[in-house]
Amino acid sequence: MSSPASDDFGTLAVVMGFLTEPQRQTVLQLQKALEQTGVAKRFGEVCLDRKFLTRDQLAVVLHAQGIRVLVCRRCRTNINVHGFSSTETYHCKECGDDLSIPDKPPSPKVSDSVLLTQTELRTTRRTPPLPISPDLIGKFPDLEILKQIGQGGMGTVFKAREKAGGRVVALKVLAPFLSESESYVKRFFREAKNLQKLDHPNIVRSYGAGEAGEVKYLIMEYVRGATLGRVMKKRGRMPEKLALRIVKDVAEGLDYAWQHRIIHRDVKPHNIMLGQDQSVKLCDLGLSKELGSDISFSSTGSVPCSPAYASPEQLQGAKDCDCRTDTYALGVTLYEMVTGELPFQARNLAQFLIRHLQQAPPDPRSKNASLSPQAGRLILRMLEKPRDARPEPGEVARALARHLAGA
Repeated sequence: MSSPASDDFGTLAVVMGFLTEPQRQTVLQLQKALEQTGVAKRFGEVCLDRKFLTRDQLAVVLHAQGIRVLVCRRCRTNINVHGFSSTETYHCKECGDDLSIPDKPPSPKVSDSVLLTQTELRTTRRTPPLPISPDLIGKFPDLEILKQIGQGGMGTVFKAREKAGGRVVALKVLAPFLSESESYVKRFFREAKNLQKLDHPNIVRSYGAGEAGEVKYLIMEYVRGATLGRVMKKRGRMPEKLALRIVKDVAEGLDYAWQHRIIHRDVKPHNIMLGQDQSVKLCDLGLSKELGSDISFSSTGSVPCSPAYASPEQLQGAKDCDCRTDTYALGVTLYEMVTGELPFQARNLAQFLIRHLQQAPPDPRSKNASLSPQAGRLILRMLEKPRDARPEPGEVARALARHLAGA
């Protein structure tokens, strides 16, 4: 049925390069004609009928709108879930069974839509830290698991100590409800594989990965401190010199990873650790991509990034991203650090993405008059829409080193 949501979908599909404007107008006209005959079809369904979009492209646009199509394994019902969160579980209205992310692009035939304000189909998985399960402790006889220190969509992180040498480590355990998905398991172990290739003071080290029964895990360096995201939430805008030093260190880590032809693809404040020893470390390479790898996670409509920090090419589904994608995300992060806000604002995700793809960011000095002209210019270069106009992370690191040294 034609609606503001349909128009948002169509506009976003055009901005992402999947539709032309004439095609969008054609679909809207077809929707109106169908309504007059008593037939209600979603914008995406009409696009598929006319072969304007593939099922992969349809799923990517839905995901960019904050919608995921989940499937019931029992009765095969497909349901649009608005405001999807991987930390929640959703139930089928038809048979009550759990809904899950499909392994392949879902059928366009959707029986219902679930809004975030409707809670009858979802239960939260986000709970306060519980006592550590004896079953989990038993699976790691060489570790003393001390406490839970984090939980996210991919799994749970524990602080642990190696019994043999006494080294404190971080133990990351893949969420059980993801273990049944082959794509998520591959994604989890790719994080371990990529981390083991890297040895740099600004990247969290990996000590090993494996399976303990049905539990998939990763053992990493433990960083005593807090994420940049938590620090920013507490203190707001950061002093320029401190912000530039942190970003310089992250850029050096990204440059090192790029020398190994690895890009992160999800640089953001919550993936940057600030140690109590003043160290800065980039973490969570679970979304990283090794160039030349044939692994793709776009088949289920997943945009492998955090939209607020994603580069235009990521949002458009490009498969040839390079290190300048990380430059863009780091530029958004630096903009937020020195101004206290993101460069793009909107009242909903679809409008935000449209502005993110089409509009130039406001000059950060208009938000923070005390910001130096050099820093302001560098941020805007990092946020250029064409990636060829952006510097690589190594160039960013060198520019910041010169600036901090007073050159």
